[in-house]
Amino acid sequence: MPKTNRIFKAQKIYMASIKFIPMLLLALPAKAQLFGQAAKQKQYYEQQIAAYNALHIELKQGYGVIKNGLGGIRDINTAELNAHTAYYTSLKTPSSAVKNSTQVKDILNYQSYITLAFGQNFNGLTTDETAYVASVKNKVLTECDHDLTDLQNLLNGTLQLSDDERLKRLNAIHASMLDKYQFSQSFTNSLKALALGRGQDHNDTRTLKSLYENH
Repeated sequence: MPKTNRIFKAQKIYMASIKFIPMLLLALPAKAQLFGQAAKQKQYYEQQIAAYNALHIELKQGYGVIKNGLGGIRDINTAELNAHTAYYTSLKTPSSAVKNSTQVKDILNYQSYITLAFGQNFNGLTTDETAYVASVKNKVLTECDHDLTDLQNLLNGTLQLSDDERLKRLNAIHASMLDKYQFSQSFTNSLKALALGRGQDHNDTRTLKSLYENH
């Protein structure tokens, strides 16, 4: 090929190459920008991953705190429940100071005396007097039954009371039964005196009649 043709061909290639240079120059910033965006995107992802890892660690620690905290709360609640159970159990269980109190024996003895006192025969009473005595007897024995029921509830654990409260209730029952015992003693003694007096009057009358008839 002649030298002139080779030069001409080389010039054509050079000119064609020059045409692509602006396009390459334009493409370079775009490519560089693309790489820059990719780098920023990668950095963003890395930051997100780091944030997620930190959040995961915090959540794990928080879960551990919550778990241990709930366990502590459970232990506290269990301890409180046991304490409350023991307390309420103690309220249902009378102490020996209550069970072995001399007032308990006094109350039972008062009841026995009242029953025996009203079980006597009171001769010489009128029909109305006998009916009145029967009504008094029923009322007193009914009140005694109430006191004995209260005493039984006090001693068998039916009531939830402290020992101080039980002793106060026991004092009240004792005072109530003592009052009925004293009343029964006074009332039945009066009935015996009345019956005895009327019997004596009757004997005096019979003696007078005998003396008069023998006169």
